[in-house]
Amino acid sequence: MKFGSWDKWTSTVTKFGAVGSILFFALELHQNSQQLEAQSRYAQFEIQSYDTNRVFYENADLASILLKERSQKSLSELESFILQRHNVQMIRNWEFEFMESRRGILDSNFSIDRWANNLNNNPARLEAWTSLSPIWQDSFKFALNDALTNSAVN
Repeated sequence: MKFGSWDKWTSTVTKFGAVGSILFFALELHQNSQQLEAQSRYAQFEIQSYDTNRVFYENADLASILLKERSQKSLSELESFILQRHNVQMIRNWEFEFMESRRGILDSNFSIDRWANNLNNNPARLEAWTSLSPIWQDSFKFALNDALTNSAVN
């Protein structure tokens, strides 16, 4: 009688162990697929960033353009275009960081308020933000617009 009871108990524990192992394996597969998705998005983002930088910054000194803009000197049409592309890429970097953080993939210390202050202190970047508003993902756009509104109130 004890032997039969022991067999049932061992069988039950074994079944629970097998189910637990399968659930653990499924969880690991899910986490790995999320990580692969994040790596894929980041690789695509890096390729786009590289292409943008290579095409637009190859023939002009971006640092001198940024310094001219900061000291409010007039920019040529090409310099204005390069500055606009730089600002758009900067905001795209923020958007990528925001979205990946919301997905729980990226640990980041980003600050929506810091980005809003950056936009408020940089008229050309604020112009890039407002003029291209339709292209930003809604959750990012709403969060940053709220931060801009709050910084304007304070």
